[in-house]
Amino acid sequence: MAAAQRQSPIDIVPQHVCCDTDVCKADALNIDYKSGDCCDVLVSEGGFLVNVKRNCGTFLTANHLPSSKFALAQFHAHWGSNSKEGSEHFLDGKQLSGEVHFVFWNTSYESFNVALSKPDGLAVVGVFLKEGKYNDNYHGLIDTVRKATGNATPIAMPKDFHIEHLLPSPDKREFVTYLGSLTTPPYNECVIWTLFTEPVEVSFGQLNVLRNIIPANHRACQDRCDREIRSSFNF
Repeated sequence: MAAAQRQSPIDIVPQHVCCDTDVCKADALNIDYKSGDCCDVLVSEGGFLVNVKRNCGTFLTANHLPSSKFALAQFHAHWGSNSKEGSEHFLDGKQLSGEVHFVFWNTSYESFNVALSKPDGLAVVGVFLKEGKYNDNYHGLIDTVRKATGNATPIAMPKDFHIEHLLPSPDKREFVTYLGSLTTPPYNECVIWTLFTEPVEVSFGQLNVLRNIIPANHRACQDRCDREIRSSFNF
């Protein structure tokens, strides 16, 4: 087996970022969420997972991604034991308090499992979390995670949940993108990463709901291996 060349996460360092506004367009990145698609939350010893309904109709499109449809498969998060750690990716050497990963799969392949073996099989959108003020937009998700903690079966998501509420505001969606991998076993090198560089604030109390599951669940930074990182703005 060839040595791993595109593992994630990595440190996004400005000197390695190429501004590519012809391809990377913040206003062309769109998550078309179908109400009710995020159906329930399952908490395990390693974190939480938000499951989607069968035949999920939520799709990601972006100018920098292949033209095929990317369908939402699940989303989850990573965090640390204090506000100075938790995100998996670093921004210019700095770690934030957490990182939410929205996992989409390339529907030009027969299934999610087939996509896992393809270099462009998954597109993951990452949102950085910064410990700060309470965020009402995250209340529904975090309250459901709290209810699901210690429960063997999934807990239903609120009916009014919308992915849009968890993202940076529409005018702050500049991003960086690079080719990487899953950050959990088996670390498949199948991910096109898109990371919004503007963090979303959540409170100490909200992050503590996550820390009550497990104090920390983030992977260490990996070698960039001379990979190109492109951005939608001058990072």
